[in-house]
Amino acid sequence: MSVREDNLAVLQSYFDAMASGGPAAALKFYSEDVVLTVPGSHAASGTWEGHDGVRGFGAAMAGITGGTFRLKPVDLLASDDHVVTVADASAEVDGSSLAWRRVILSTVKDGALHTLRFFESDQAAVDALFAGPAAE
Repeated sequence: MSVREDNLAVLQSYFDAMASGGPAAALKFYSEDVVLTVPGSHAASGTWEGHDGVRGFGAAMAGITGGTFRLKPVDLLASDDHVVTVADASAEVDGSSLAWRRVILSTVKDGALHTLRFFESDQAAVDALFAGPAAE
């Protein structure tokens, strides 16, 4: 397999693990020193590092959305240097719901996701939803 194919296999395996076993099953697809960079002005935004950071990010998202956040991959793309996830995201917070497109630009290191940077199609709408009714 080429590096591109190997990188794509890591990304596909990650999403397969999420679908079949949830976050706990997918954690092994993150490198020990993973860094997630999440844009915005909400409680889940910021930089999350390591497996504890991944768990913290997941807990923050679950707390904000009451477990309603969903991410459905639309396209998985890969090169020798990056993998890209184009996904449909949705969530509900306090009776308000939103659907949007999320792009995640990632790198793979030693067969695991190493850096992930999120890009939201409508950051202001995501921030408003995740801030809850007080922001409206």
